[in-house]
Amino acid sequence: MAIARSQPRRKRRGLLAASLGLAGLLAGPVTFAQEAISTRGGSRDSPASPVVGAINEGGITFPVALTTEVLGNLSGGTSRTVIWESLVNFGVAIDLEKLAGWKGGSLSARAIYPQGSGLTNEAVHDFDTLSNIDGYDSLRLYDVWLQQDFGGGELSLRAGQLLADAEFFNSDYATLFINSSFGAIPLVSQNLNPPIFPTAAPGVRVRAAPSDLFYAEVALFSGDAGGPDTSNKHNTRLSFRGADGVLVFAEIGFTSNPKPNESAAAEAHPLTGTYKLGGDYDSKAFADRGEGPPHDGNYSIYLVVDQELWHPQGKREGGLSCFARAGIAPADRNTVTRYGDAGFNYKGPRPGRDEDILGLAFSYTQLSQKLLDNLGRPLLSHHEAVLELTYQAACGNHLSIQPDLQFIFNPGATKPARTAIVAGVRFNVQF
Repeated sequence: MAIARSQPRRKRRGLLAASLGLAGLLAGPVTFAQEAISTRGGSRDSPASPVVGAINEGGITFPVALTTEVLGNLSGGTSRTVIWESLVNFGVAIDLEKLAGWKGGSLSARAIYPQGSGLTNEAVHDFDTLSNIDGYDSLRLYDVWLQQDFGGGELSLRAGQLLADAEFFNSDYATLFINSSFGAIPLVSQNLNPPIFPTAAPGVRVRAAPSDLFYAEVALFSGDAGGPDTSNKHNTRLSFRGADGVLVFAEIGFTSNPKPNESAAAEAHPLTGTYKLGGDYDSKAFADRGEGPPHDGNYSIYLVVDQELWHPQGKREGGLSCFARAGIAPADRNTVTRYGDAGFNYKGPRPGRDEDILGLAFSYTQLSQKLLDNLGRPLLSHHEAVLELTYQAACGNHLSIQPDLQFIFNPGATKPARTAIVAGVRFNVQF
């Protein structure tokens, strides 16, 4: 059978993006990093953190975030090209207890508007999209959910249009990086039709966190999220077709030496580590990646480790941290069968720059050896690797500037290709 993979999304241009992008660049000293452990937020943050956490005393907040970037292909690919793209994220977050006396209730709704021509489509043609804000150009509902907490937050139930990549298979430290492989793990993004950026799906999630040391969560989604550039351009499609099955994610996590709350005195603290084990199961039928019969269901499993390695003397934040993720999936029904990444973050690398983050990370995506090309022949290659170096500079309370350099080895993964070198800069603004 011919290779089946998530194709790079087609792009459209628009005047709104140009005006918003210019406004972001001229906003003056206003940072919020991408979803990094710096606690600063970007335009793709999980709604559980910057949105709900930003609720004011009145119980309602309207957060807005903008990410815009310029990236250029210096080597490899099909052409030397420079592109610009952006992502606007805006929404409303409501604490129903403060607003209406509904104890433990909260509501969140967000919309996004990605714009610009992605460098993956224009020049590099890599397998794992090199920018994690690259999406089909359309105004779309991002996610909408109602959550009920029980026992002071030890148990929560969330239902609505949900995103799997908001809560599963994530590393806090990997979110610093721009390449998409460090976000939604390719075992999910390339093998399934999952509810990940930029498309959510109807679902329900249950999470239990009886202490700061442990949590467990499970989510059930419609198995048909739709195509972000075809059948679900605005993320308003609700589908529960039986043939598309049910997509289930489950994850457990353990934290060693959890951080004390923010009100505790800032003092030296033992190194914190978080360790996660998770997996997914899709109940629909999957074609064989060779020439065999279809398979009932599909699955993958993964591990995630986030570990602090060193703090500056007398501090409980900053210093050197590392992350690693690894996962596997069956080769007979999947495009990606193995994936691994690892990296280091150094927060506060220069005197007086405590909120800056320097990062270096590597990812490796392994394709199934059973894959065939469109003529039924074995593929000439089965892997792609990424090395990324980035520096996120905080510029006040609302803006960050992030120069980035990526080396993409064997871009495209399915045949030998010259290494692509991509360089650029990203701007994150959040209000």
